[in-house]
Amino acid sequence: MLIAFTGASGRTDASHASLLAAHAALVVDGRATLVLPDDAPGPQAGAGLHVVRVSAAEAADRIWRVADACRDGGGTAVADLPSAWLRDGALRAHLDAAVLVVGPHAADEREAAGWSADGGETFPTWYLGCRRAGGGPAAARFAAAIMELDPRAAVMPYALPPLGRGEATALNHGSPRGRTLRTALLLMAAMRHGAVAGRFAPLEAAAPDEAGRIAVAADVRSFPERLRDLADDVEAVEAGLKPEASDLADAPVLDGWSCDAVAAPILKGRVSGHPGIAEGHRVRTSEVYLTDRRTYARTLSRWYVLRSTAGEPDAGLQ
Repeated sequence: MLIAFTGASGRTDASHASLLAAHAALVVDGRATLVLPDDAPGPQAGAGLHVVRVSAAEAADRIWRVADACRDGGGTAVADLPSAWLRDGALRAHLDAAVLVVGPHAADEREAAGWSADGGETFPTWYLGCRRAGGGPAAARFAAAIMELDPRAAVMPYALPPLGRGEATALNHGSPRGRTLRTALLLMAAMRHGAVAGRFAPLEAAAPDEAGRIAVAADVRSFPERLRDLADDVEAVEAGLKPEASDLADAPVLDGWSCDAVAAPILKGRVSGHPGIAEGHRVRTSEVYLTDRRTYARTLSRWYVLRSTAGEPDAGLQ
């Protein structure tokens, strides 16, 4: 199986998706081929990951050779290609599928649908939503939005969650973290289901039991993802954009609700080098989200360097 990933509005999302698919193939098959343009920054190759570099002039011929090797050997190859290359019908003829990776905003969806229409009736084979946290419900919202723009669309029943900086770095270094690998394996399951069946059904419907359905559809966002989503929602409301009906359509309902409060950790101490507080003043920080309790802390507002604890000399402060 040879699948190409591309993005209508940029390369980063498609590059991450192709890397996820390649690492999933490594886990499932024990080997994988990753095809990249010769000028693209490449991942660190690991055991079982074969990286093939191609130029625009030789792309169709080289990809034909990769596709032929996959079909003979039963392996999986993943290509991360510029969208312009996939305008070439001779190149597309060697692919089992092409995936157009679509960003999280309405403008991304409109651009993808328009670019798809320009690319010909058979391209792209599949749409894939990315940077969309929330599991199955996020994939369903993406599918509904794309179907409004392109009623003939084949939409993958899975959406890639956002990758944090650490996750993206680990993926590129050939050592995806546990949550990233789970994302990769679900992506591979969706691709292989579509390749065999010739169409897509929601993964939830294909799950063997209720536990399996919940595992696929559940909100599996990491803590950083939840903070990013919160920041996006706060920014939108502050700009005067209230939640739309689509935002609340699958939201849980609270009855008999009341307000409560929970304690949040903060730090106290004398501060130096703060952008808005005079040297040596005693402060109470905003909520602490990250700290090693020795050298650093990240509060809601900013990073802090931890120096002396309470009872130790305030080094550097006069």
